[in-house]
Amino acid sequence: MRLAKVIVGFWTLALLAVSCSDNSCYENGSALPLVRFYAFGTTTQVALAEVTIRGIDAPGDSMLVESTTVGEVYLPLRVSVSTTQWEFEYGGVYEGVKDTLTLQYKSIPYFASVECGAMYNFELSSVTMTGHLADSVAVVKQVVDNGMDVAIRLFYPTE
Repeated sequence: MRLAKVIVGFWTLALLAVSCSDNSCYENGSALPLVRFYAFGTTTQVALAEVTIRGIDAPGDSMLVESTTVGEVYLPLRVSVSTTQWEFEYGGVYEGVKDTLTLQYKSIPYFASVECGAMYNFELSSVTMTGHLADSVAVVKQVVDNGMDVAIRLFYPTE
């Protein structure tokens, strides 16, 4: 009987040790699509100077980037709706020019782990850009997960 209690105690400690790892959850609560900027017709990355990126009809402060130079950006999606829009306002010689990036998607909940809980991936169904300065858009990863892969490419003319 005493041996049985020791064995049960050993397995209980082993389970606790495994389930209470100190690695905790390293992933985001929801996946974020990585958008990278390219020169039109090429795979050459470019940086947008003096760009401001903000959410359209987003609750609270939706300013992501304010008048700075960026070559890529993670754009959060809202799980409670199926469309999220982002406004790109350009500065410098393109002062006052704005583009709207519209992402339509399906939120896909999944259970990651006990430590991380439930999270969301997103399946993109449509991605469009108004094209006032941006030339075109390409989806390179249909299902957005917590990986660091580029999901969307935005192409810009390079004069």
